[in-house]
Amino acid sequence: MLLPAENQSSFSFEQAMAIWRILPHPHPEVNTWAVELRDTEQKTVSWVVLDFTSQKLLWQTTPEATDWWSSLTAFTESAVYLHNYRYPDIPEPTDLLSVSVVDGSLQWALPGVVFVQEGETANQIVVAQKMGEGVTYRLCDADSGRLQRAVEPIALPPGRAEACRTPERYYPQDIYFDVLSSFLQKVVRVSQPLAIDYLEATPYIAFSYYIYIEEKVAQFLLVVNQKQEVVYHQILSEGRKGLSSSTLVWKNDHLLFLRTQNELISLNLTP
Repeated sequence: MLLPAENQSSFSFEQAMAIWRILPHPHPEVNTWAVELRDTEQKTVSWVVLDFTSQKLLWQTTPEATDWWSSLTAFTESAVYLHNYRYPDIPEPTDLLSVSVVDGSLQWALPGVVFVQEGETANQIVVAQKMGEGVTYRLCDADSGRLQRAVEPIALPPGRAEACRTPERYYPQDIYFDVLSSFLQKVVRVSQPLAIDYLEATPYIAFSYYIYIEEKVAQFLLVVNQKQEVVYHQILSEGRKGLSSSTLVWKNDHLLFLRTQNELISLNLTP
């Protein structure tokens, strides 16, 4: 469900299942996200689409054609794409499934085909098929799943690639780490961070930093404005054994991040 977070400019999606992966809608101004949920004990997986502008969960589904090994691979204007893995011992996708953005229904499934990228038009994608010892790339009709002519992977419009931004991670041996660490010490009196994720989201700057608390790793999020005033400062997780691999995503004046493994928060940072 979607819940108001600590202030009126942020909202959260909280589930009993762990949030495993998130992908943004490709349009730069659309605040819709596809999310993969997993229950590692029950070995169940589910997918949802969230709209943080309307603060709604649009749908949640687990298509019959999927299993524990199925995974979220792409989010386009018309579909959420999943990969199946017929051979779990081989970490290579084998089949492609298309789920409707509108209602979460399974539109089609293609065995022996994997997603490569969006096509030049909204109703096409590029897929790959193994052919003997080689690979063939083909256009695929996004509505029907019908394979079309062979093509080479294409360059997408730059706006789509630049729609989202993620932070740079700095460790103590990296250049600029001391500068960032000194800034944290000055603003929130944090000393000796293990690592710092840094993201410029003009006119804001976001830091995700890790420190030891009682011999376990804790992760915090700090957002400051141009005056170095604290806009948001919260602990995201504690009792960790190590660092997370991904912490923040910035898109269309919204900062998305996980608090624990079960809560996805969208912080509205409109200039």
